[in-house]
Amino acid sequence: MQMLYQLRQREKGTLNMKCNDGIHTFSLKTRSSYSEIQNIRVQNACIRGKRDHFSLNQNFCIADYKDKGVEILLHQSLVHPSWVTLIVNPSSLLADEYQPTELFRPTEQTMKQLKTRLRTILDEIGLDTRLKAFRLARYDQTRDRYYSSADEVASWLGIFKKSWPMLRYTPVSFSKDSEFDEKWKGANQHAWTIANKSCAFSVYDKAYELKKRHGIKIQAHILRLELRLSRKRIVQLCRETAWDKQLLELYEKQDAQLDKFLHRLHLPESMQLVTREKALETIDASRFREKTQKKLRRIAKKADGCETLAAVQKATRIKKKEFMKMLGKFEELGICPIPNTLAAVSVCADEGHI
Repeated sequence: MQMLYQLRQREKGTLNMKCNDGIHTFSLKTRSSYSEIQNIRVQNACIRGKRDHFSLNQNFCIADYKDKGVEILLHQSLVHPSWVTLIVNPSSLLADEYQPTELFRPTEQTMKQLKTRLRTILDEIGLDTRLKAFRLARYDQTRDRYYSSADEVASWLGIFKKSWPMLRYTPVSFSKDSEFDEKWKGANQHAWTIANKSCAFSVYDKAYELKKRHGIKIQAHILRLELRLSRKRIVQLCRETAWDKQLLELYEKQDAQLDKFLHRLHLPESMQLVTREKALETIDASRFREKTQKKLRRIAKKADGCETLAAVQKATRIKKKEFMKMLGKFEELGICPIPNTLAAVSVCADEGHI
């Protein structure tokens, strides 16, 4: 894994793509009581969310601090434990204003500042619970890829949608009942998500998301990769138990975790997006045996018209084990196994024409 990381760092110097890694969002959660949440509701303006028919379980949101990086969710129940959840955008919290594209890279010093600001907000809403009582419930490992055009972002998003299906992960799409409401179709065109019980991986056009959800226009062309870890996965990965220590520990492992995930999708960071013609030229110029080159050419030709790599494997009639080896050969060549018609933009950028 360290070698893969070094390769990615080395390739960054030759590809026309800037990468930025960090934390976009994390959430903290602690148990509370019905009466305590009732007191918080009295002292603050709350937005009521979904509730059951008999109002035994109610959900509220305090959105006054959202622009400053903290959204507070209250779950009040008469029959189950009550909860307080803090959804934290650490870059915005430290800047005291919304930072749409900044990612947080934690240090001991910045974590102290973060806890101080969180304590201030908890005091203002009337919550006396100590920060130590909170548990890290979600952690978003984030990598922003900066490209030279919106077409390039769309190209790579299409490539991810065609990637190899991962075991125990299923595709997740926005529905008409989601928060996007009438925008759900557009959201599905500009985003792709797969998930299992403990993790979710999303790839989406950050500029589109900011424009549609927040009314913010940015000049940068960003493809955001986001690996969201649930509480179950966090506990498995961390030796530390305090949420602030877990943030630091997870951040140290973040680069390797994301690289490993991309490798499982057969889309490592060092891969270049090329046209079908360029892919065939690269294969022909390789030192692989003619038998191997023939299989690689067959994959490149079929991948141009298939919806996923799994469909390509069936179309080429190559056994799965052998097909996976061929995908490894594409990694050695440094090119994506899925050609794309918009790849000419990326090729020109790599050659310095943009």
